[in-house]
Amino acid sequence: MIRFERVTKGPFHHLSFDIERGGTAKILFDSEDRKSLLFGMLAGLLRPEAGRILFFGEDLFANPENERLALFQRIGVVPADGGMISNLKAWENLLLPAWYHRGMTAREAERPVAEIFEQLEPGEDGLKRRMGELPDRLSLYERRGVALTRAMLMDPDVLIYDFTFAGLERDAAQRLMKLTGEFHGRKAGRISLYLCPDDAVSARLTVDSTFTLTQ
Repeated sequence: MIRFERVTKGPFHHLSFDIERGGTAKILFDSEDRKSLLFGMLAGLLRPEAGRILFFGEDLFANPENERLALFQRIGVVPADGGMISNLKAWENLLLPAWYHRGMTAREAERPVAEIFEQLEPGEDGLKRRMGELPDRLSLYERRGVALTRAMLMDPDVLIYDFTFAGLERDAAQRLMKLTGEFHGRKAGRISLYLCPDDAVSARLTVDSTFTLTQ
């Protein structure tokens, strides 16, 4: 479960909502600044001024940062810009968390990654051929595809999507949308939370709950 209990930070005052175990939800924003603020709190980067943020019944900010590792290993994020390390190649960015936290080798990752890539960009000329590139050589869609694949390899209990479909062509957004929906259903109890602009693309996303955070 994700729960916000009367959270106050910047423009948010006494913000409260729940997302139940196994649920899907989208939060619509009219401002990228407001979205970034909420994403920062969800990712544990920004502490609220008041109130509590709970994942699985545990207060996200109750313990020091170095004691939150077990909790964060259950939470995946797909940053809007891909969240890639600039001096590592795409393949190294993709594999690093799964290798570090789960001991997954490149050989073990090859098959699941190939299956995901085939859905994102079918054929030999798809994402696979771009894995030797640095992040700044990838398109926005390719960076988000790598970020999504990286998160999926961790098999998280919660996956947070940060404007994942925004700014993409319709077909590209639809491929990402379909893959995230399929991934949600592969693990009982998984929570999928989408942070979205309030636009026509986000309107096509079917979820259990919708929250609107606008001025």
